[in-house]
Amino acid sequence: MSVEGSVRDRRRAETVAEIKEAALGQLAEAGPGGMSLRGVARAVGMTVQSLYHYFGSRDALLTALVVDAHNALADAVQAAADATRGRPALERRLATTGAYRHWALANRAAFLLLYGTPVPGFEPPADAVGAAAFRLAGPFLDTTFDGWTREQLAAVPLPPATGPIEDLDGIKIPLPPGALALFIELRAQMHGLVMLELLGHLYPFGEHAELLFQGAMQRSSATLEALRTGQPVFAAR
Repeated sequence: MSVEGSVRDRRRAETVAEIKEAALGQLAEAGPGGMSLRGVARAVGMTVQSLYHYFGSRDALLTALVVDAHNALADAVQAAADATRGRPALERRLATTGAYRHWALANRAAFLLLYGTPVPGFEPPADAVGAAAFRLAGPFLDTTFDGWTREQLAAVPLPPATGPIEDLDGIKIPLPPGALALFIELRAQMHGLVMLELLGHLYPFGEHAELLFQGAMQRSSATLEALRTGQPVFAAR
C-alpha cells in the first residue's frame, strides 16, 4: 500500500469514528427516534451527501453501531474472563458480570441501542450482527460453569413449569436443556439488574446499586455451586 493510500485510509477511519460518535451522541440526547443522518452530518461538519460516502443510509450507520457495541461489550467481558483464568469460580463470575455492568454504565447510549427501546423502523440484519452478538455467550459460559463436569451439567433439572422441552432446535450453545435454561435465567437476572440501574428504577437501592448487584451475583454463584455439588437448590430461586 502506498503512503498516500495509507494516509487516506487513516483519515477515512478517523472520519468514520467521528460519525459514529456523533450518532451515539444523538441517541443519548434525543433517544432512539431522534437520530437522523442530517443531524449527524451537521454535528461532524459535513453535508448529508458527503456522509453518504461513508454510510449509505441511516440503517447502515445504526447497524455499524450495533456491531461495534456487541463486539466492545464482548471484548470487555472476555478480558475479565481471561484476566481471572485459574482463579476461584466466584471471583471469575463477579469479574465478568461486573465487566458487563461497568461497560453498560460507561456506554449507556450504545447499551440501550442493543437492549433498550428499539429505533423506530430499524431492525438489525441478523447476518450482520449475529456473530458479534453471539460472542458474549463465550466468556459467560466459561465462568458460569467453571469447574463443572459433563455429568454435572447434564444433571441440572429444567424448571418444573417448562415441561418436556428437550427437543430444542438450532441450539448454538453446547449445554444440556436444564443447564441452558439456568444459564439464560442467570444472564436475565444480571441483565435485568443492570437495566433497572441504568434507567433509574432500583429504588430504594439506587445509591447502593453496586452492592446490590454484587450480592445478587454472589447469590447466583452460590446457587450454581449448590447445583454442581448436588445440593437440593432449585435454580429459579
